[in-house]
Amino acid sequence: MPKSNHLIAIPVDAKFADLIGKKGSENSITFYNRKVGDDVIVAIAPSSLSEKFYALPETLLISEQIAISTSNIDKAFGEVLIAVSLLNKRTLMTDDNDVTQFVAGLKMTSPEITNKESVLEKIISYHAKSDQSSEVRVDIDKAFPVKGVGTIVLGIVTKGTLKVHDKLYHGSGKEVVVRSIQAQDEDQQEAGKFVRVGIATKGIEYDEMEKGDILLSKPYKKASKILGKLKISEFTKQKVDVNDRYGFVSNFSYSEATVEKIEGEKVVLKFEKGLSLENGDEFMLMRSNSPRIFASGIIDSVEN
Repeated sequence: MPKSNHLIAIPVDAKFADLIGKKGSENSITFYNRKVGDDVIVAIAPSSLSEKFYALPETLLISEQIAISTSNIDKAFGEVLIAVSLLNKRTLMTDDNDVTQFVAGLKMTSPEITNKESVLEKIISYHAKSDQSSEVRVDIDKAFPVKGVGTIVLGIVTKGTLKVHDKLYHGSGKEVVVRSIQAQDEDQQEAGKFVRVGIATKGIEYDEMEKGDILLSKPYKKASKILGKLKISEFTKQKVDVNDRYGFVSNFSYSEATVEKIEGEKVVLKFEKGLSLENGDEFMLMRSNSPRIFASGIIDSVEN
C-alpha cells in the first residue's frame, strides 16, 4: 500500500505539537515528524509568535490541514483564529475549551472538534483530492552545502511528483538536476505532494537559493508585482489604500509590499524584493497592529 502524506499546521501550543510528532529541524519554523502505519505526518509550527511572526502565515498557507489547540484562550489564540478564518482549509480543534462563540463570531467554516487522544486518527483520515498535476514544484525552506555531495535543498513538494533525475528550474534561470531524494531519513526514488524532502542537486550553488524560492518543472522568473483578489477580515475593519505598506506572505515567501493600485476587490502589490510565485498561489497580508494578519488572497497574475 503506498504511503499517504499529511502536512498539518500547528499554530499554537508546543506541547500539542510534541503530541503530533517528534521534533526535528528548527529555524523560524519547527518541524515535527511521525509515521502511523503507512501514513506519514509532517507537522509545522511557528517557533515563536513573538519573534518572526511571518512564520505563522507561512505554516498556515503551505499546509493541507490546520490543528488548533484550545488549551489557552489568549491573545495569540485570537490572532490565530482570525487568520484561520481567512482560509478555506480543513481545521481541527481540541475540546479543551468551548470556542463555539468565537467561531460563530468570525463566521468560520465549522471546525471538527476532537480530543487530543484522537487527533492523529483525525489527521490521517483526511484525504484531499489527489494531485494529478504533470508539473512539479518544490517550495524551499533551506539550502546548504555538504562536502563530497554538493548542494542540499530542504523543502516541501507542493505540486506533482518529484523524481530522481528530474530537471527543475530556479528563479535565477538555472537548470537544477535532482541527483537523489531523501524523506523521513530514507532514500526515495520519488516523492509526492506534501512530502518534506531533502534533495541532492546539481547545477546550482547553495548560496544562490534562499527560503521562499521554488524549484519548478518549467522556467520562471521571480515576481516584482502581483494582481490578486483580496479578502479582508470583517473583524479587523482594515481599509486598504494606495501606497499602504504591508507584510506579504505566500508559502515560504516573505517581503514588504506596497499597494500600487486598487481595482474593486483586487489589488496590485509591488514587492521590495523579487518573489517566487505562480498564478493561483494563496497569500496573506500582515500589518503592525493586532490582529496582525488581516487579509488573504489568491494571485490572479504575476508580473516579472
